[in-house]
Order: sequence, then structure tokens, then C-alpha cells
Amino acid sequence: MATALYYLHDSLAPEPNRKPRFGVGVVISADHKVLLEHRQDNFMWGIVSGDIHADETFRQCAARKTFDETGIHVSEAQLRDLRMFDDPTRIVSFVEGNIYRIVSMGYYVDLFTAPETVCGDESIELCWVPIEELYRYDIVAVHRDILEEYCRMKGYQVRLKSRIYQSF
Repeated sequence: MATALYYLHDSLAPEPNRKPRFGVGVVISADHKVLLEHRQDNFMWGIVSGDIHADETFRQCAARKTFDETGIHVSEAQLRDLRMFDDPTRIVSFVEGNIYRIVSMGYYVDLFTAPETVCGDESIELCWVPIEELYRYDIVAVHRDILEEYCRMKGYQVRLKSRIYQSF
């Protein structure tokens, strides 16, 4: 069962009932491929992401989440800024009723070759996807904008699927 629904520019998104959540989204690429994570919380695909801890910077969070979710070690120096993704329509709704606005700092890291990966606790599987095939995947709404920004910045013409779930 899905435990989280993510919304972006969706008029049917519920109103947040909790304080905003701050975190990161990290696009990891190698060999003209992007690493996608098949997520357990909604069975869709996404990038490395997660909430920031009170005692860490956004970069520290990005490096920690990258290792936790993929087994890939990246240094803070390897992370490149995309931008802050703070659209007020970036919403997550959890099955227990908590609804948050999500604000994410976007990063990317371009690796020379695709390293072996290890699935974290929040993933079903990890997959290196050719950038020109990203359109085939159902990407979490609040990761689409980050991936699209990365592709735009790198000069790739990519249109990602928009799939909306209305109930758990």
C-alpha cells in the first residue's frame, strides 16, 4: 500500500496541515544515465532525496542521503547546485493524515562511470536509466521539477510523465 502521495501544480492537492519540510533532491548521473530509485512509499520512481537533520547543512544531507539510499560515497565538494525548489504547490500527504509543503535544495553529481549501487531501506530497486528514456518512468511529482531542471541545464530535451494519484 502506498503511504505517501506527492503533488506539484495539482489543484486537487490537499492543504498542508503541518510546518514545511526542508530537504534535498540529488540527481546522480554517469555515462549519460541517471540513477533512479523505485520507491517503497508510493511505488513510483525518483531521485535520491530526504529531509535535512537539525544538525547538518543541505550539502551534508545530500551526501548522507546519497550514501544511505545508494551506497555511493560523494563528497560535499562533488555536489553541484541546481537551485532551491520552493514552489508552494510541492506537497506530500501521508496516509496517517500529515500533509506538508516540501522545500528542496537540488543538487547534481556527474560521475565518470556508473558505480555499483546498494539499495537503501526506502527503495525497492535502483536503476541506471539513459536520459533519453526517462520519459518512460513514472517519476514522483516533486522530483520531476528537479530532474527537468537538471536536463534543461545539461541541454537535454526531456519531457517527463505527469501521473496523479487521488487516493491511497
